Amino acid sequence: MSYFPFFIEIGQKPCLVVGGGMVALRKIEKLLPFGGDITVVSPGFCREVEELAGIRRICRKFQPQDIEGMLFVIGATDDEAVNAEISALCKARNIPVNIVDDREKCSFFFPALVKKGEFVAGFSSGGGSPLAAQFIRKRMEDAVPDGFDKVVETLADVRERVKREIPDGKRREKVFKELFALALEKAGNVSEEEIDAILRKEGERNG
Repeated sequence: MSYFPFFIEIGQKPCLVVGGGMVALRKIEKLLPFGGDITVVSPGFCREVEELAGIRRICRKFQPQDIEGMLFVIGATDDEAVNAEISALCKARNIPVNIVDDREKCSFFFPALVKKGEFVAGFSSGGGSPLAAQFIRKRMEDAVPDGFDKVVETLADVRERVKREIPDGKRREKVFKELFALALEKAGNVSEEEIDAILRKEGERNG
């Protein structure tokens, strides 16, 4: 069975990583750009995790109460018994859980990510072959044009204005396509005057 790719807001939401080694580090580094409130529990931490900014470290063994109130939990320890306990506790409480390199104990998977500003794409093989997901991620990352983050930012900034000034859905879609094409051509560096011209032209055409 394949997994549905939800995109959720994790900014300032509590999430837990159990484990303090390099495997845990890789997961933490994926989460940090999305602004989660990350707690890391482990009896010890590798130097990289110890020096990492933007996380809360608790230096002790995992305890069942650690999962309470968490949006999701990641088990990244080298102790199979601890990982199994984390998985069982989370599933019993309907807390999404990912146990690194143990597909059967997961209720969600980490996708291979392409992130350019607010543009995010994720690729997953459902835990079957992370290498396959990484292969596609690399292809897609290479295909994303330079300045695409700025393109998305430009379209986001003008979105409400277009909706307000162009109430008709079909006309609005046409304007968005024209704005996107211009922003893509100019790597997002579209001036207010150019935006005004597109909206004015559409208004005159249907005025």
